[in-house]
Amino acid sequence: MAANHVLLVHGAWHGAWCWDRVLKPLRELGMTPHTVDLPGHGESTVPLGDMHGDADAVKAALDAIDAPTLLVGHSYGGMVITDAGIHEGVTGVVYVCAFMPAAGSTLMDEGPGQTLPDGVTPNEPAPVAFTDDSMALSFDPAGAPAALYHDCDEATQRWAAARLDLQPTASFAEPARSLAYEYKPSAYVVCTDDRTIHPWNQRRMAARASRRDELGASHSPFLSMPNELSQLIAGYQPR
Repeated sequence: MAANHVLLVHGAWHGAWCWDRVLKPLRELGMTPHTVDLPGHGESTVPLGDMHGDADAVKAALDAIDAPTLLVGHSYGGMVITDAGIHEGVTGVVYVCAFMPAAGSTLMDEGPGQTLPDGVTPNEPAPVAFTDDSMALSFDPAGAPAALYHDCDEATQRWAAARLDLQPTASFAEPARSLAYEYKPSAYVVCTDDRTIHPWNQRRMAARASRRDELGASHSPFLSMPNELSQLIAGYQPR
């Protein structure tokens, strides 16, 4: 049975709004897209929590869909779908320039601490700062275009940067309670012009996936290459 439903899970600091440009292309490709605002993000009125709480929110969204569903996660959303993707309704998990953790690994284990090979230029540090109580991280809107949206037009950059939320620090320090990709078909979309999660690191994690594809996009292909990304996502649905 084809899983025409797809649930799109946003990354850190973002909300369901970031997927707006892929909804129409996905529908045109025969899919029924759904989005979710993780707790404390976008239009959610639930307080910020942690990664496990975010995964539980995704499981609740899958319960509401109540149909076979392809689960897609962007960036930090990869941690979330790794945990939530064991849900019985999930037919496969797709990582879009996302964290695809090994057993017991947190986002921090899989991200900034990686040692790049000789000759590989590292990304600039993300322009983030702790809140006064250190419970969350803010993303500097002025630095967001270069880090997240450099292949988007200026209007899109301003639109997206203005919508970034706080991200709880706890979400970066929890390992997934299960590894969905060990039980479900998995795919990874490497974004080769990404200045946030280094393409080398993406390829390292993508070795855990059943399939890997590449896009010449920034960290935000849903804004800069929505049609191309939609075509890849639609191509992953089980036949």
